[in-house]
Amino acid sequence: MTAAALSPLPPAVRALTSPLAALLALSLATPAIAATSSPADDARVIITEGVKAPDYLARAMAYEALALDRKVANARQLLKDGEEDPQWTVKAGVARAYMRLRDSSWQRVVGDAIGRATLDPREVLPVLDTLADKDAIAFLLQRLSDKELDRHDRIADALVAQAHPRLGAFLVAAIGHKEPLVQGVGKRAIASLNAVLHGDHLATVAAKSGGNPVVIDLLCTIAAAAPAGVDVRFLSMLKPPKGDTALAERVILARARHGDRAVGKQLLAIAATRPGDAKLEGVEIYKGIASKDDSEAIRGLLDESSSPRLKLSIYEVLANLGDRSVVKQAEEMASGTDSELRPVGVYYLGRIGGAGRIGEMHTYLKDGIPEVRIAAARVLAWIASKVSAAPLRDALDAETREDIRVEYIKALASIKDDEAFKVLVFYTRERDDLVRQRVVRALAESGSKTARNGLQTALQDRSKEVRVEAVRGFILSDPANAVQVFQRSLAWLPPGTLIAMTREFGEAFESYLELALFAKSIELREEALEALRLLPKKQPDLLRKVLATADDDQLRIRVLRRLFSVEGQKVATEVKAAALSTSTRVCIEGVRMLAQLRGDKEAKELILRSMAAADQRIRIAAALTFLGG
Repeated sequence: MTAAALSPLPPAVRALTSPLAALLALSLATPAIAATSSPADDARVIITEGVKAPDYLARAMAYEALALDRKVANARQLLKDGEEDPQWTVKAGVARAYMRLRDSSWQRVVGDAIGRATLDPREVLPVLDTLADKDAIAFLLQRLSDKELDRHDRIADALVAQAHPRLGAFLVAAIGHKEPLVQGVGKRAIASLNAVLHGDHLATVAAKSGGNPVVIDLLCTIAAAAPAGVDVRFLSMLKPPKGDTALAERVILARARHGDRAVGKQLLAIAATRPGDAKLEGVEIYKGIASKDDSEAIRGLLDESSSPRLKLSIYEVLANLGDRSVVKQAEEMASGTDSELRPVGVYYLGRIGGAGRIGEMHTYLKDGIPEVRIAAARVLAWIASKVSAAPLRDALDAETREDIRVEYIKALASIKDDEAFKVLVFYTRERDDLVRQRVVRALAESGSKTARNGLQTALQDRSKEVRVEAVRGFILSDPANAVQVFQRSLAWLPPGTLIAMTREFGEAFESYLELALFAKSIELREEALEALRLLPKKQPDLLRKVLATADDDQLRIRVLRRLFSVEGQKVATEVKAAALSTSTRVCIEGVRMLAQLRGDKEAKELILRSMAAADQRIRIAAALTFLGG
């Protein structure tokens, strides 16, 4: 007789040759519960005994399983008894059972829990995942409309913290609810979103409620706080009511601030209707989206009554566009005696003349009019020539006005040369947070060894934003120390940093995301998983690598779930390995996922064998899975 004939394993299992296959084969070789009982009978016995299990997770699964087999005696009474269990995890199992039975009793169980002061709503909300979106949202709206409930704000915070895929749809429903109380919850929740972490949810809200003035106001506020380069596509979905000119203008200004060139002409039209210095805001924003096609329109904003500040802004736009139509006027201003107009002419001529006027700009750094010195510094920042490093350093040593010193530092920051970097290192302790951030960004992007001392200093800065720039700098210019620096930074990285850096560095950031997935902070891990979506080609392999090396049960479970959502049936080997894990939590997750391996005979057999496991929790999980849970 051959070895194959003696083997109790099915041929598909005998064919496996990997270490996992050996473990699987050993597991499947375990005797069944009893030769005379059917798997369904075994499952009923397991879940009936399970409702009295000492472990609350086991009881929760057992109660949920009661809804899956009508032959379980006294199932309804057992569920009613389960409502008295002191553990919320157990009551959640009862609630899921009622949901499966289409019994509205679940609303009472979950409603009591979400209103209980001793429970964090974040513990309760996951039970709603069993429901379809419309049912879960309807329940939440019904509870939030209860004036006796005093936890509305906590529930709103929990919904945002959970960032569930249905969050956007919930916010749309809340903001459009007839009850002001629910609308207030929706407003609070929307106001707490940010463009870095919640772009998809904001887009959902804008697409469905983009005509609501309250929503428009909230989303424009969110956009105003969003850093440059973030996805703000939700702004283009906003549709202010006809006749509300102020709101329409606010949307145009918000879109322009984030570089939407499509609103350039509309922005200039807004500026043209404003009197005097009120034009200035529009022109300043327009600088970021200026187009040569609009040269005539921008020149049309000039008149005799224009203030020097407005003239400077308009001439700056014209200079940036290379429009030479006002050279004569600029020369007259630059050589004139009007101290307010001289800076206008100096800046325009410097930008139009470029490197050909660099010597003049160096001279203007010593001018008696402060605004002329500022104009010269801004021109030198644009030219960014290394020959300006020494003149700027000398001017910085002699300057006493803080605002002008800031302009000199910004100019030095734009010069990619060691001489400039040496000077900048001394200004990583400048008082102004934004200036330090600008300095450290320049050092970060320099790639120079000279800059590293400044980056090291910046890692101790009081501002998180400055410290983030320093971390960026090590990633860009010092790979040998970047990993250590990044690992230390995981304790304080602001939310959204991982996503922003993944957008910037792309696949080169893969190894840093791997480090972030092992961080202690669950919030940081979740952000790393979200950031991985931006690397679709790298995501599966990295998830498998983390799954194979992680020893944290929660991390392994979360990564396995994500991997399955990405790869589906391709993850069969990993799911089976989880079902054979020595960790009870991971094993339970693996057993529960076996049901999703449709048509896999080995998975079905492993579910049956798991019903004979020594650990009662694993047996209950297997029985629940076998019954279709």
